[in-house]
Amino acid sequence: MRSLAFRDQLTGLFSRHYLTDYLEERIREDSNETNIVLALCDIDDFKTINDARGHQSGDIAIVCIADILDDLAGNHPVIRWGGEKLLVVLFSTPDHEALRLCNRMREEVAAYRIDDGTGEFSCTLTFGLSAYDPSLTFAENFVRVDRALYRGKETGKNRCTFAQPDTAGEQR
Repeated sequence: MRSLAFRDQLTGLFSRHYLTDYLEERIREDSNETNIVLALCDIDDFKTINDARGHQSGDIAIVCIADILDDLAGNHPVIRWGGEKLLVVLFSTPDHEALRLCNRMREEVAAYRIDDGTGEFSCTLTFGLSAYDPSLTFAENFVRVDRALYRGKETGKNRCTFAQPDTAGEQR
């Protein structure tokens, strides 16, 4: 039962329940001793895929992308945050290594041809990244990474954008 609660049914990735019931506490504990980077990604123009090709094609895209990210993330947990958003929690990872890994994930996804049975298509990802600040709550840290993601979307998509140090209190 616990596995069902902690796994997303579509992708097999960890679910938000896993994050709130288990991982959030581990992040708080580990962040005092090591650098943790939150990396939130969103499939660019996902609504267009669903509108043009159908929701089944959108689901196939999410599963393919989830598999790529999970494979490249290694031991770092990948969480389906919701819809077409995925969160990667990079434990003991310096900022420059997190950026390198997320750029590799982004490039691998862009190069992958998704076959939905009616033809092939590809997707791109935009990542927001933020070093976890242990002086903030998880929710406040998430706001930072979410704002970084949307800044990446607003400045051209298909990129990785690090949160600015002062974005915790900034309005989007």
